[in-house]
Amino acid sequence: MQRRGALKYIILIIVFVAVFAAIIYFFNSRETVTYQAPVRPVEVMKPEIHTIRETVELTGYVEASAMIPVVPFVSGTIESYPIEAGDTVEKGDVIAEIDKEPYELQKAQAEAAYLGLESSFQRVSALYEKGAATKQDYDALEAQLGAVKAQLELAELQLSYATVTAPVSGTILMAPSSVGSIASSESPLAVIADLSDLIVNVKVGERYFGRIMSGRDTLRVEVSAPSGAMSEAEIVSIAPYIDPTSKTFALRVSLSSPEPFVPGMFVRITLVLDERECLALPSYASLADGTLYALSSDGGSAEFVSLERGLDDGSWFEIPAEYAGTSFIVRGQNDLVSGMPVSVVGGEGV
Repeated sequence: MQRRGALKYIILIIVFVAVFAAIIYFFNSRETVTYQAPVRPVEVMKPEIHTIRETVELTGYVEASAMIPVVPFVSGTIESYPIEAGDTVEKGDVIAEIDKEPYELQKAQAEAAYLGLESSFQRVSALYEKGAATKQDYDALEAQLGAVKAQLELAELQLSYATVTAPVSGTILMAPSSVGSIASSESPLAVIADLSDLIVNVKVGERYFGRIMSGRDTLRVEVSAPSGAMSEAEIVSIAPYIDPTSKTFALRVSLSSPEPFVPGMFVRITLVLDERECLALPSYASLADGTLYALSSDGGSAEFVSLERGLDDGSWFEIPAEYAGTSFIVRGQNDLVSGMPVSVVGGEGV
């Protein structure tokens, strides 16, 4: 019995050792599988020399530098109104004729009073010289004569105002009255502007205040209209303060070629803050977070590139000159990591 029990244990041990040896042999003889990262197809390009402009885009409306309302100094019925909007006038041209009869009568009355009092003053003056009139009578009559003369001069001035003339040369922008209507100092008979001197007032964000102030004499300003009209412009004035409500400051520019523009026209203003030729890459070469990848020196993998970017116009961005010969990955760079194998399938290659 003891022999049989010992034999059973020996057989079990032999079976266990055999199974263990088989397991070891299986794992040692199995072929090892090594993971290989997939090769990413990419397109590459080398940087190019490109002109990049850093600009600020604004909008505004064309205005005349000065719009002069022609307001009559006397009231009355308009008897002549020879102007229309769009007419060109010279300084002194007649804008309107107001009924003169009331002012002519006023002048005649003042003139008669003056002549009558002047005759009386001459007689009193002669008597005063002979000692036949008192100094008091002489002074009183002289004062009355001066007052009547002033009334006559005022009547003559008011009569002259009945003919309304252009105070400046320019173009009639508005002619809101007509023959038969009543002229008064409360309403202008016309608005005159010099269309050879047009300006645009715009609001600029406060972030550009320092750069525009410091570069005022060198900044380029371009103005364009939907009609296709274009002109260079010059900065006339820069507000010396920031509006705390809108966080903007006022900028006033004058059109160098105003001929295609008219007051009220909507325009786009481009402030060119900087412009130069430089080594550049297209904007699509960069990921949304600004990441850039280039080919490794052996051309078989991607390599992360950290560089300082310069001017950026939204389509191209400036990079340092030392990267002139580098092949940057411009397509297929999404989800790349540095060291990942790549295969160039487009672009200019290595």
